[in-house]
Amino acid sequence: MRGLPLLISVGSLFAIAAFGQEKAGKPGTTPTADALEPSASPDSPPPPPATPAPVVETAKPALRGAMVRLSDFGTDDVAYLSIPDSPPVAAVVLVPGMWGLDDWIKLSADRLARQGFVALAVDLFNGQVPTDARIASDLERGLRGESTFRVIRAGIRFVRESPRFRTDRVALMGWEIGAGFVLEMLLTEKGIDAGVLFYGPLELDRGKLAKLKVPVCGIYGDRDPSIPREELLRFTKIVEEEHKPFDLHVFPAGTSFADPRSAGFDPVSAEAAWNMAAHFLDHHLAESVSSKKDGGWRDLFRMSEKK
Repeated sequence: MRGLPLLISVGSLFAIAAFGQEKAGKPGTTPTADALEPSASPDSPPPPPATPAPVVETAKPALRGAMVRLSDFGTDDVAYLSIPDSPPVAAVVLVPGMWGLDDWIKLSADRLARQGFVALAVDLFNGQVPTDARIASDLERGLRGESTFRVIRAGIRFVRESPRFRTDRVALMGWEIGAGFVLEMLLTEKGIDAGVLFYGPLELDRGKLAKLKVPVCGIYGDRDPSIPREELLRFTKIVEEEHKPFDLHVFPAGTSFADPRSAGFDPVSAEAAWNMAAHFLDHHLAESVSSKKDGGWRDLFRMSEKK
């Protein structure tokens, strides 16, 4: 089980970055403008105004998936489906956090699809995507346990039972409050093969944690005020003493550090965390698909979708 030593390895990334910045130029060593510009005569005309540099906007990656309805699997809610180019190794159901089913969650599903998974991101907010933290908090407070679990169960049924494709192994991946729902389902539901938790509430009841049977990858920030360090250490102690298959990774980061819409977004830690989660899914879910035919799998999917 990997644990807190990760703080050292990830922290070294920041040390390297800081060293590179220092080598690039220390404060006070940059020549001043007066030193670079020739002295001007009092009779010289004023210089023309500087032309502002053009603003270059980064193009948003195109989404590769599509919205689907889960009405045949227990709920009328919609979800975002992204499928791989070759026969899938397994499926991942994504459960968003406070920002709902936004483009970033959809792009995360696309990343998983490129990795070989059928990825389905469920919608907990009935089609609403919050535009600020106040609206997000209001939507979170409106969530009800059983109705939320029904949506997640419908997502699991979709990837297991859809006539268009079937996957034998399913993982859940959640963020923030979504990770809390995922953890509860991992402790109480059957038919789930693995889980990935990006922060979110911890379960400190030893009796409940004793029920954990499937491997879990937990990713947390050591400067997240919503998860006190004492609780994280206690949680770690319980899963270790109970010999649970829980890979815990702690990063030198704050609240919701892996989400670009969060004020605490840390791109270096976020990418490292994603790579760990992706490796975990590969290790625990990937299966041989050599017996399945690769050619035209996406075309077959489209043809069956039209029926």
